[in-house]
Amino acid sequence: MKKLIWIIVIALVCISCARVYYSKVKTGGTAVETVSVSKGQIKEYLEETADVKSKEKKTIFIEGEGKITRINFDVGDWVKKGDIMLSQDKADLELQLRDANAKIDAAREQIKGAENTNAEDKIKAAKAVVEQARVAYNAAQREYEKAKKLYEADVISNAEFSKSEDGYRTSKAALDAASAQLADLQRGIPQYLKNTYKSQLEQALVFRDNILRSIDKQQVKAPIDGVILEKNVEDNSYASAGTSAYIIGNVKKLELEANILADDCKDVHLEDQVEISGKPLGNSVLRGKVSEIAPAAKSITSTLGVIQKRVPVTIELQNGNGTLKPGYTVDIKIITAHKKDVLTVPDSSVFDYNGETCVLAVQNGETIIKQLKTGLENDQVIEVVKGLNGGEKILVKPDNTIKEGMKVREVERK
Repeated sequence: MKKLIWIIVIALVCISCARVYYSKVKTGGTAVETVSVSKGQIKEYLEETADVKSKEKKTIFIEGEGKITRINFDVGDWVKKGDIMLSQDKADLELQLRDANAKIDAAREQIKGAENTNAEDKIKAAKAVVEQARVAYNAAQREYEKAKKLYEADVISNAEFSKSEDGYRTSKAALDAASAQLADLQRGIPQYLKNTYKSQLEQALVFRDNILRSIDKQQVKAPIDGVILEKNVEDNSYASAGTSAYIIGNVKKLELEANILADDCKDVHLEDQVEISGKPLGNSVLRGKVSEIAPAAKSITSTLGVIQKRVPVTIELQNGNGTLKPGYTVDIKIITAHKKDVLTVPDSSVFDYNGETCVLAVQNGETIIKQLKTGLENDQVIEVVKGLNGGEKILVKPDNTIKEGMKVREVERK
């Protein structure tokens, strides 16, 4: 049995050797995929992810004070400038407004009365009162003078004289009062009193305006068109002035923020071009440019729990937003260098050998190792500065089975 197994193994080895012999000898060598060295462009880039953010973002603060009676919008809702986002209780302010309006009406009536005080009919009536008082005074004066003579002649008693004297004095006082009232009407209300009435009206108007502004502050309105990114208040809760209620973002004006490793950020410069892709964009690729590089790095904990020093970099979109929205994460390539019309080779063709950067070229049907001096590189191609000429053939993916000097049969890369 063991002898049979060994026979089978030897047979398989012979078949394998026969295949190799057929491949190398009968068909001209090992089949290898090759590509011609040619000129083209190459971009060196830094790959990272970036968060989509609103370029125009507003924090909306509450200006009034009191219980929140109604919330009209939530996170993700679209709002237009001027939309009422929430309302607060204003019952007390409405009572104060009624009181202010009543004070305004009263002040206006005072001014109106002052302006009409010297009306003709009132002056005429006052003159009539003065005339009546004068008639009464003249009669009382005559009676008083007569009584005085009779009293001095001991014809009447002291009591009778005193009664006549009192009537005279009373009639004189009535005449003086009527005359003074007529004089006031003829002069009109004093200017200082009119000024007082006007001042009271101004104060009442200012008071009412303050109340109206306070009532207006009981409603929070959207300052811009946009989408609600954050909501920091709840219905029926109490809120005071200065409370942050919402954060609104303008989704028509977006930008990206990437946090670049501090060691890599030295290669990033303002105005560097950026290619933007990822699931939110499907097969589309957007263009952007580096618009801002933070002056200092910050510590960020990676998904693996490693604390890294990263520099915030802002990217401005240049060809529309596509389907992007605030909060999305996209892939970016920051183009740190770009060359045209240079020799390039596939990244898969290059390997290290004896401390040198090399490729396997094909000359006269055999492989030969060629040392290279390289320039820019990315994950697809590498720039050849020295070591190859245009048109030379190299292996696309050399492996450990391919040695220098091997006879090969070229298969053009598709």
